[in-house]
Parts: sequence; structure tokens; C-alpha cells
Amino acid sequence: MNSSYKKNNFDNIIKCMTFLNKPKTIVEFGILDGYSLDSFIENSDKECQIYACDIFEDFIGNGSEYNVIMGKYKNIDNVHIGKCDFYQEYKNIKDDSVDILHVDIANDGTTYDFCINNYYNKIRKNGFILLEGGSKDRDNVEWMLKYDKKPIAEYLEKIKDKYEIMTIDTYPSMTIVKK
Repeated sequence: MNSSYKKNNFDNIIKCMTFLNKPKTIVEFGILDGYSLDSFIENSDKECQIYACDIFEDFIGNGSEYNVIMGKYKNIDNVHIGKCDFYQEYKNIKDDSVDILHVDIANDGTTYDFCINNYYNKIRKNGFILLEGGSKDRDNVEWMLKYDKKPIAEYLEKIKDKYEIMTIDTYPSMTIVKK
């Protein structure tokens, strides 16, 4: 299992955003093989608390293995791995407490809508949300079409005047929402 980010070195975006933001708290949903998590770890201070969440084997498709991920990160004191659900975990996060939120969980327009409506207020001023996807090419991947998923680009078009948003269109694409 390899991250779709790897092909086009999206870790460089994560590295840059982490370096510029100097986060105290990072929350990530969707770990897979740890590609983005590794970038957060390598480019943040040791004092930065990183919370990485996944549903692991409960995900039907290309997902993380709990024991593999726990073994990989068990000796990193500021990294906290948890089995948790993106659609529930927002209830456990305080408002204005997260500097960087990364969401990579088979995103579609519904995921984006839920994220904006339930996590945007969790982000500190000048923090941001990184969401996998956002381009029209990404909206046309096989599984999005097969399961008739809500397009992300269409959703972003509807909210672009309310939020500071930038989409990097190179596949798989990434959308940045700045607070």
C-alpha cells in the first residue's frame, strides 16, 4: 500500500506547510502507510503533538493495518495513534486547538462538507486544513464514478467565496483551506 501522494512528491507540500506553520498540534485522519505522517513528524518540533487516526481494518479497500502502524510509531513520544472515526472524533476536539488538520479518507464532496461544517472551528487562526483531492481529475477516479460519489470540485465551487481555499490540481490533488 503506497500513498497516492508519493508519485508527485506531495510530501514537499506537507513539509512546506509544516515548516511555515510551526504547529503545536497536528491531527491526521487516514494513515495508510504513514507517508504524510512521516512528513509531519520530520518537519515539526518534538514538542508538537501529532494525533493520527484511522479505522484501520474496518475500512473496506486500501487501508492501514493497526499492528503495522502501531509498531512503526510506538517509540515516537509526540505521536499518538488511535483507532477513531472521522465522523465522530470532532466531538472530542476543542475549538481553536489544531494548527494543521489533514484528511485523507477516501474523500468526496460529502467528506469535504462534513469537514468544513464540523472541523473548521477546531482550527486555530492562521492554521489550515489539508484535504486529499479537489481536482476534476480526482473526481473522475474509478471508485468515485462507480459509487456515484459527490464531486469535490463542485462542492468547492459552492463554498469558494466563504473560505480561503487553494487546490493543487496535480493528481491526486490537494485542497488547502486556510483559517
